[in-house]
Amino acid sequence: MPSLFSSFVDRPLQFTNRSKWASMLNRVTSSSRIGAALVKGVSSGMELAHKHTVLVLTVLFGMCVLIISVHVTQLKTHMVASMSLQGAEIYTRALEEIRKWYTTEVVQRLHGQGIVATSDYQGHDREIPLPATLSFALGEKLVAGRPGETIRLISPYPFPGRRQQGGLTKGFQQEAWTVLQQSSEEAYYRFEEENGTKVLRYATPDRMSTECVECHNALPNSPKRDWQVGQIGGMLEVVYPVDNIQNIAAVGLSGAYGSMGMLVVLWLGGFGLVILKLRRVAGDLEEQVRSRTSDLQNANQQLELEIAERQQAENLLRQARDNLEKRVQERTGKLAAANAELIREVSERKWAEEDIRKLNTQLVQQTAQLSASNKELEAFSYSVSHDSVRPLRGIDGFSQAVLEDYADSLDEAGKTYLQRVRAASQRMSQLIDAMLNLARLTRAEIHSQTLDMSGMVNAILDDFRKIDPDRQVECVVAKNLFATADPQLIRAVLENLLGNAWKFTRQREAARIEFGYESYKGQPAYFVRDNGAGFDMTYVHKLFGAFQRLHAYTEFPGVGVGLATVHRIIQRHGGQIWADGAVGEGATFHFTL
Repeated sequence: MPSLFSSFVDRPLQFTNRSKWASMLNRVTSSSRIGAALVKGVSSGMELAHKHTVLVLTVLFGMCVLIISVHVTQLKTHMVASMSLQGAEIYTRALEEIRKWYTTEVVQRLHGQGIVATSDYQGHDREIPLPATLSFALGEKLVAGRPGETIRLISPYPFPGRRQQGGLTKGFQQEAWTVLQQSSEEAYYRFEEENGTKVLRYATPDRMSTECVECHNALPNSPKRDWQVGQIGGMLEVVYPVDNIQNIAAVGLSGAYGSMGMLVVLWLGGFGLVILKLRRVAGDLEEQVRSRTSDLQNANQQLELEIAERQQAENLLRQARDNLEKRVQERTGKLAAANAELIREVSERKWAEEDIRKLNTQLVQQTAQLSASNKELEAFSYSVSHDSVRPLRGIDGFSQAVLEDYADSLDEAGKTYLQRVRAASQRMSQLIDAMLNLARLTRAEIHSQTLDMSGMVNAILDDFRKIDPDRQVECVVAKNLFATADPQLIRAVLENLLGNAWKFTRQREAARIEFGYESYKGQPAYFVRDNGAGFDMTYVHKLFGAFQRLHAYTEFPGVGVGLATVHRIIQRHGGQIWADGAVGEGATFHFTL
């Protein structure tokens, strides 16, 4: 232990010798030289910039002008596109609103007066144009005298008289139709060259309203009669030239170019100011370099003083090392005493372990005696239960014989008493059988294996239907539910839970039983749910006790052992079971394995 502390204390002494401090001083000196060289290089660079100030500023000015020109060009392009799209949108919105107004305010009102809308209305009395025909004619009127502009109402299903003008053509119309079928809430447009002129082609979907569907499906010459509300019947296409807009934008942006000229003048005036400012900055930098060099020299002198102080600190560290060695020796003696105390405690621990071993032996013997007592108690209970069955059966049999042989000699009160004796003996026999079954199931050895819970539930419900075929019960069973448990014991659990659900839904006209699966605290939990009589949650703690009943025997027969059996079987599988319900609203039993 002293050698360890000595090596630990020697490390700072080795680090703080004079050669190390001299090396540190050299490094600081070299760092100051590098800093001075760096400052000198910066100063030289500034002098070079002073010599070529005009060239540097000219390059910067040219880059700014180039950036502004590119931005103005992009602004012009964006402005032309926005104005073109706005014009096309105004056309389409105007035609859509006119057609809606025409359909509701003209066609529907005149239809009640015997005036019908047709595609071939010219030359016929009491006929007016269809909304689509009117839209087509209005489109032609709107663009009359405006070269290059076109408004078309087109569809893959044109009327016979408009197949050449109203049908889809290849190129933009086919692409727009495909896109609008996939995304019918947005318009489709594209800029392209047409006859040497740049134009905007803009298409919006034409959705079938209720009035449109009724009219188109009823017309004899309609090319399609299975239209549905909301379906896209066609599209409104606008061809809008953008050359005029480009000219207008060019005139509007001429002011921007004038501003750029003024900017050139301002830049030229700023050149002289910047040059003067740079010269003043160079002088300030030279003065800062002189000041920094003087500060570094003062720092070197201060560092030499610190080295002398560190040497004095080395002597103090040596004295501290000697003191630490003494303290280590003292601590070593204390550790030896602590080791002796620890050895004594270990001996006492061994004696305690020997006492615990003896107590464990006694506990094993007591456990064996308790197991033997339990076996004797089970044998006694089985014997008492088994021996009690025969007298009960005798009471029931003799009571039945008296009722059959001496019925004429007995009055109604006597017959009633004998029937009560028979009912009591039969109920006592059922209680004894339930106790024997409970003892047998809770004592049986568990043989776990993978079993089909869904199939087992369906089989049990089928048995209930065969026993009680007159009942109509809706049974919902989740598919493909499996578990690892003892098949015989789990079948007893499901028979009791499903049997209770079958029994307590007897008074329901639309009885329903459900078996399913849910997650509970990260593990699978199965449940049996019904819409039967339910129970009061105030007495939920009594559900799983033996011979505990929450309903009268005359209302729902039973011995009150089923849920106690279920509870013990689930506990033997290491699971939990709980229930929730309400009076008149059914009950749900959850369990885990």
